[in-house]
Amino acid sequence: MSFQSIIGKILDAEAILILCHDRPDGDAIGSALGLGLILEGIGKSIQVVNHDAVPDSLRFLPESSRIDPPEMIRGHDLVVALDSAGRDRINARVWEQVDSAAFLINIDHHISNTDYGDLNHVSSDSPATGQIIYLLAQEAGWPVSQEAATHLYAALSTDTGSFRYPSTSSLTMRIAGELIDAGVDVGKVNQQLYESYPIRRVEVLSLLLQDLSLDFEGRCASVRLPLGASTRLGLGPGDTEGVIDIIRGIDSVIVAVFFEELSDGRIRVSSRSKSTEVSVGDICAHFGGGGHTLAAGARLPGPLQEASEGFLCQVRHVLTQVF
Repeated sequence: MSFQSIIGKILDAEAILILCHDRPDGDAIGSALGLGLILEGIGKSIQVVNHDAVPDSLRFLPESSRIDPPEMIRGHDLVVALDSAGRDRINARVWEQVDSAAFLINIDHHISNTDYGDLNHVSSDSPATGQIIYLLAQEAGWPVSQEAATHLYAALSTDTGSFRYPSTSSLTMRIAGELIDAGVDVGKVNQQLYESYPIRRVEVLSLLLQDLSLDFEGRCASVRLPLGASTRLGLGPGDTEGVIDIIRGIDSVIVAVFFEELSDGRIRVSSRSKSTEVSVGDICAHFGGGGHTLAAGARLPGPLQEASEGFLCQVRHVLTQVF
């Protein structure tokens, strides 16, 4: 879908509601608030809503306190859902408060996106939704303030693994440069993103590494986080971000998997692959999840041990077909 259709809908709207997925990460928060600030700059009334609180690690971002819970949703005539591959990635409590008559625009970069909007723009070759938002603003001629640029830079940096993942393109790097030209304090942003962890994040990393499993001739690394451990350490949203990248860094590893037991009994699965021949997106799709070839997730029914064994069985099946 072309940007012009999206631009037209936004220009025609008066009050715009911006949504992003539960347990928001840097791309979700960065693209949502980045877009919000850009649209405020052209005179639109905006509200950004998420079911979950902003992770501590992202609260340094400009105006992060403006993200409202679903019960505070105001009147709106346009809804923009960002970085969410399906309606189910946004909590049902949010949708209950959304005006069903409002037009829905779905902007995302996940190849597994279900095209659930009235208007859908899914760019699976983009490494982050934040990149799509920047290109949209450029196409429309909307100014990007220093604050909006900071959000979009954080979106790009976090979803590319600090510009290390294969999805990072020359366009991504050029956009990052233009965002820096717009006033992003790169040193400050990177320090906040990657060098300002609470002690509990180090404690959970220590716990998880003690549980590290290397399977299938060292090609798969996995860790498991029981709910009891999360409660004991007082973990909050975002405290386990980056764990999977550490175990993914083992030289023999092709697939890395992080299993986290949630309070509702389900198991959150995050997975990464270092080979395009082994698609964790396909593996997660086997369990009703999805994502990209090299990064994907799913939600499995518990208990933790059975869920992890079932998922790793599928990983083994795929690995043995390739290696």
